[in-house]
Amino acid sequence: MTEAERREVKAKLIELGYWGADEPGDPTTDLYDAGILHERLQAKLAQGVYLISEIAYDYSSAREIVIYWGDPPSKLISAPTYLEAVSLAALALPEFLRQHPECGADQK
Repeated sequence: MTEAERREVKAKLIELGYWGADEPGDPTTDLYDAGILHERLQAKLAQGVYLISEIAYDYSSAREIVIYWGDPPSKLISAPTYLEAVSLAALALPEFLRQHPECGADQK
């Protein structure tokens, strides 16, 4: 991910409410901040639905973010690194929850 892409992704994270505009840190560049983002994404999911980061099946350093809630699990995103994967997963999660509202923490 280029620096310009990182800035764009961070702006979208702020727009979606996953990261505060005045909040220090950057989940697109810092492992600790990416972990905070991961926790925030998990909080959007219903009890018993899990957002997991896995090493891609090709045994490279690539990461996959997978949502475990049924069989088979749903792969949300793949990216070259955990930082990229969790950041891009945040962008993909709203669409996943629109398609699978039963997985959302805000079920009515």
